[in-house]
Amino acid sequence: MHRRMLVVVDDRVVTQSAIRQAIELARAIRADIHFFYVVPHPVVVGFDILPVADLSQVDFQNEATAHARNMLDAACELAELAGIQSFCAVGSGTDGAHSVSVAAENKHCDLIVVGTEGKNAMLRILNGSIVPKLISVASVPVLVCRDTGSSGGFGRRASVSIRARQRRQELLERRRKEVND
Repeated sequence: MHRRMLVVVDDRVVTQSAIRQAIELARAIRADIHFFYVVPHPVVVGFDILPVADLSQVDFQNEATAHARNMLDAACELAELAGIQSFCAVGSGTDGAHSVSVAAENKHCDLIVVGTEGKNAMLRILNGSIVPKLISVASVPVLVCRDTGSSGGFGRRASVSIRARQRRQELLERRRKEVND
């Protein structure tokens, strides 16, 4: 069974849903979670262009890494609230799928969890989704999660209590249905 899961973290809304689903799965199978954020390398296409921003490559990397740490800390906080042991790591590279695959191997993970948007594979490729390539290069199974539509976001303690209340309500309704059947 899966004892270590690597969860890909980024800025997309669907990632928040994937993190929640991974936490629920980890709770059910008693697994640890390794949250992983890939910081992209800025690619300069030409040298004859005027600079668009006054941000140097070093400053970009520093700001991107700080943002990644904030996202990872929020994900770890959600896992901690659920009683799941979690770890955080930041990677970098021009190929996000390869970086995630290598991180999963290095951390001895049994499963990679990643979020995906939309049903159109071509749009996912055009939007820069790593899912198609990750599925082909990963040496472990890849669980692709879609947005479940539940409310809440990273680090919101109020949303945790709201979800707990909703969960209790669902359990009560299920019990009532079972008694009536």
